[in-house]
Amino acid sequence: MDDSDWEDGSISEFDGHRSEEPYKEFTVEFSGTPDSAKRKPVRRATAEEKDIAELVHKVHLLCLLARGRLIDSACSDPLIQASLLSLLPADLLKITEVSKLTANTLGPLVRWFHNNFRVRSVICEEERPPSSALASALETQEGTPEEVAALSVALFRALNLTSRFISVLDVVSLKPDAENSGPLSHAANRTRSGIFQSATVMVETQNQASTSTLNSSSFDDPQENSPSKKTESKSSPIYKQSNDLMPDSSACEGPKRKGDVEFERQLKMALFATSAGFCENNSSHIPSPLRTKRIKSYVCPSSHGISTAVGSRKMGPPLYWAEVYCDGENLTGKWVHVDVVNAIIDGENKVDAAVAACKRSLRYVVAFAGNGAKDVTRRYCMKWYLIASKRVNSIWWDSVLAPLKELESASTITPVKDSATIDSLEDLELEMRALTDPLPSNQQAYKNHQLYAIERWLTKYQIILPKGPILGFCSGHPVYPRTCVQTLHTKERWLREGVKVKDSEQPAKVVQRSQKVSKVQVSETDVYPEGDCEVSQGTVALYGRWQTEPLCLPHAVNGIVPKNERGQVDVWCEKCLPPGTVHLRLQRVVPVAKRLGIDFAPAMVGFEFRNGRSVPVYEGIVVCDEFKGAILEAYAEEEERREVEEKKRNEAQAMSRWYQLLSSIVTRQRLNNSYGGGLSSKASNLQKKDDTVLAHAGDDDRIQQQCKMDERKYAPPVVKGDQHEHVFLVEDQSFDQHSSLCTKRCHCGFSIQALMVMSS
Repeated sequence: MDDSDWEDGSISEFDGHRSEEPYKEFTVEFSGTPDSAKRKPVRRATAEEKDIAELVHKVHLLCLLARGRLIDSACSDPLIQASLLSLLPADLLKITEVSKLTANTLGPLVRWFHNNFRVRSVICEEERPPSSALASALETQEGTPEEVAALSVALFRALNLTSRFISVLDVVSLKPDAENSGPLSHAANRTRSGIFQSATVMVETQNQASTSTLNSSSFDDPQENSPSKKTESKSSPIYKQSNDLMPDSSACEGPKRKGDVEFERQLKMALFATSAGFCENNSSHIPSPLRTKRIKSYVCPSSHGISTAVGSRKMGPPLYWAEVYCDGENLTGKWVHVDVVNAIIDGENKVDAAVAACKRSLRYVVAFAGNGAKDVTRRYCMKWYLIASKRVNSIWWDSVLAPLKELESASTITPVKDSATIDSLEDLELEMRALTDPLPSNQQAYKNHQLYAIERWLTKYQIILPKGPILGFCSGHPVYPRTCVQTLHTKERWLREGVKVKDSEQPAKVVQRSQKVSKVQVSETDVYPEGDCEVSQGTVALYGRWQTEPLCLPHAVNGIVPKNERGQVDVWCEKCLPPGTVHLRLQRVVPVAKRLGIDFAPAMVGFEFRNGRSVPVYEGIVVCDEFKGAILEAYAEEEERREVEEKKRNEAQAMSRWYQLLSSIVTRQRLNNSYGGGLSSKASNLQKKDDTVLAHAGDDDRIQQQCKMDERKYAPPVVKGDQHEHVFLVEDQSFDQHSSLCTKRCHCGFSIQALMVMSS
């Protein structure tokens, strides 16, 4: 290594010998403590903000899926694959002749790729198509982690190895205003503040590493095997060395995380305490200078024997890698994790820890192949309960991946033992991982766990029955399977599901009535006056499903619908209908049933809140099955007749409004002719100023002649009424040249007006 890469530091020399006296204890006091009373109140997100955050989350997922498919398509480019094969040494081409491919067989190939392709230290801000980006990375033999991982997939496919491109879809948070919800970007990593902005610790790797060295142990701390180097010291206080170890806060570009600020504060305290201890002990002397190596970027372009610690904040979490199907692994073969960026093979169990070290989570890990995609998060996420609440609805996500999964399966299908396929075996493996999650070590994880539960996190309406088998203990609390958790309801709630509580059953649990629903229960007692006496006393009796039996309702006899004491039928679900009846959810169907003389009962379907009270909601009626056809036929005729009447009513209303409008115009014109002399003169002056109006003006004889010629066009000679026929004589017609209105009058006093447009 070049000696210019090292910076010499020293410790102050106080005496010529080292003191054997241990360091003295001291106490650090903080004067300013956060006042709980001055903390800002926590703002809860509204329902609209949650919906918008979910939509943004889904759109971002779709965009990242499309990007992954584009990169996968670029990995199958024949030109890129041929270029990679031309760079591959001849001895590595023999990997295609191996009958049973294993993870150890991939070791030399991964080492060669890791030594010849490196991650670019400066991220290019220009966005390019995936094919162009891969071609450029292949030409320069360096690129982003995404491009390097994609090139490795292209090389594996060029060697006829079944491989997939794996990407961690780092989407925005599903919850609004979540801390650190933004996606991780390489540009953001470079501008992160805190201790991680300083140099990343680098270690030397042996050039002649065996294949086992490339195994999952590569995720371990690289500092454990680094040799310690002892040198001489120069006179310089330790406290001054902190200026080299800590970054300048004024040069920080990105926002600081809370963890970074706390880490910086604790590190400064430790350095200050160390320097204070040396100053107090004047007889101490350590003749060993400190040589600190500082790396400007996380990639050393001059040597490939240096590897960065995986999962460091400077390097960022592993977000891209490859999967190669090795038929020599296990009995039926398996997908092997291959990370050429960090030279790691078969390290799927360590990916979660590396990502968690960078304060990220494996919410979505998707495999791309054959222009398709498949969710393989279960293989890499070791703590599913931590990400279950951060993922989108599984029904929507499965529907999105359904067509893509078929494309991915078609591109990787290969017959193996028992005529199974790679896809079916992988699905079985992922399902087994979902059912065999280890027991969490903290109690909070059991709150919404899908497999395990403890009594501490049960809700008021839940109970564990039977209490066994006990799978383990967590802080003294027994852990039960989630299938042992039973949901409890009141008698009325079980009736809504079509079952009733047995007469001889005792409540499985009695809880206090909630104050929030007290008004609702008081309102429902008006509808159900026979409510439980326990409810009225401030407690609620709860029953389990094992204490219920099917609801037995009376049958409809002789066309009579069985009703309750309120003269209605409570239709909470289809099971609540009496046998032999049907529920008609139609509007205005009650008059039809009354007109036909058919017995019916109003259908109450639930409750709603009005003016702070809970009132019943009715929808349709309940009738016997034999009257369903007659009611529907009569209802259709009634609706048709109602539509015709409504149409006539609308036409009559339109005619009435037109008559009012025309009558108003005639009355206004008559008043203007009789009493509006001044207004007519003003209108005449305005028309003189307008060239268009002057062009249409003419003498009275020509206007009267035009009225006679257009008599049939603008007004019919006879308009029929109820008992009188209006007759419009030519001598009774008049024309106003200012308003261009031709008025025709009948001897009964009725008149109509028409607008005349004269040509020049």
